[in-house]
Amino acid sequence: MTRADSQSGLRVAQVGRVIPNPLPQDVRTTERRVKDNAPYLLSGRPLVRRSLGKDGFTLIELMIVIGLIILLVSGLSLALGDPAGNSLSSAQNLVASLAGTARAQAAVTQAEARVVVYAARPPSGDAEKYLRVLQVFRNEPAGSSAWVAVGTPVYLPRGVYLVPPSTAGLLAPGVTWATNPAPLSTLNSGFTLPAAAAPVGTPFNGATLFWLGYNPDGSVNAGTAAQPYAKLVVATATVANNLPAFNNPGAVRGVVIRPSGAVMFVNDAASF
Repeated sequence: MTRADSQSGLRVAQVGRVIPNPLPQDVRTTERRVKDNAPYLLSGRPLVRRSLGKDGFTLIELMIVIGLIILLVSGLSLALGDPAGNSLSSAQNLVASLAGTARAQAAVTQAEARVVVYAARPPSGDAEKYLRVLQVFRNEPAGSSAWVAVGTPVYLPRGVYLVPPSTAGLLAPGVTWATNPAPLSTLNSGFTLPAAAAPVGTPFNGATLFWLGYNPDGSVNAGTAAQPYAKLVVATATVANNLPAFNNPGAVRGVVIRPSGAVMFVNDAASF
């Protein structure tokens, strides 16, 4: 190829084909795209910037938008979340776990086991513990008056209390508690742990207690429930005069325990 050929307005491509100069618009566009993507082609990396149409978004742009939407939805969910509902769920899981632990202890050791609830009512009792502190104890040796603590005391989340067998004097003004079915825990009373099981300085030392019992075979103690199923019910409450005041008959959860000891979760007051 001579200088004269170049000056005549013709250009030779690398493959040896002669094409007119200047290049047509579509050929120049294609050439520019090839040059722009050459580093990706040579490196073997995938082409990330793929157009979704002449005026469309790139894949990276779409991924960023989707990520922002997810963050916004998550933030909105947290902002509109139900802290009381979360606390109720936590309390429900706690009482279910304690019931399961007591049942397992009874079956494994072949001795009675109890879920014990702090029931010393203020002002004589501790307002921070009342209907909020629970623990499992087992009878050891079996048939004696001695009891042994299993694990450590558990506090229900603040603002959530175990609903006792009676809500007399424990309802917020204007609140009416359901009666049929009644979302009330079915518990025995009149139980005090010996000092050896609840030494001075522990939550249950010398305190009046509610309890739910399991027989050595893991079944529910017959004295626990006057109806077919035993219940452990938790609900939200405010505090008035150092006593819980249950303030929402609908904010109630808990577990129903079959005579065999099997636990069923209950998530609304009408299902108790």
